[in-house]
Amino acid sequence: MPHLTTYARSIAVAALLGLTSLPVLAQTKPRTATTAPTLKDGAFRRNGKLYRLQAGKASPLTASVRFNNGSTLLSNGTLVSKSGARRQLGEGKAVNMQGDIVIYRDDMMTAQAIEQHDEVTTGAKPTVVEIPVATNLTALNTELQRTSQRLEQLRQLTNLLSERAAATAAGTTTSAATEQQIQSLSQQLRP
Repeated sequence: MPHLTTYARSIAVAALLGLTSLPVLAQTKPRTATTAPTLKDGAFRRNGKLYRLQAGKASPLTASVRFNNGSTLLSNGTLVSKSGARRQLGEGKAVNMQGDIVIYRDDMMTAQAIEQHDEVTTGAKPTVVEIPVATNLTALNTELQRTSQRLEQLRQLTNLLSERAAATAAGTTTSAATEQQIQSLSQQLRP
């Protein structure tokens, strides 16, 4: 049977396609997302207890922790600076890995965790600031130059009006040229 029937060819093609698509399906299997830690490394005090933060996980502080600035947090909550000064870590306070005392709620959460917390709390998404594109920058540049010219004209007008006020206070009048400049600048500055 050198020639296969149409039915047999269809089965052979389907089987071949089925076998070649299996590796593709295996490769497109969804991967589990690795989530970034929501807490920064360091230590904190909450409800009178001390905790160590490492890789986003909190665990009771049982041993001293040394920080980058040379200070050490003892398991009793005393922070000893490099110079030997001692300070008790207060409730709700934390020490980041740089050795700075910070507010736990504000400074030990990652930016992503803060955004998620704000979204859950307020229902609002993070504010996105967009930088103007080049076409807007040229329009802004033109407007800035125009504003600069108007400011210079206002400065000139202010000086001329000061001269007129000084002359009036002295009982004299200003020259016709000065009055002409005042009128001209006033006309140019009208909207």
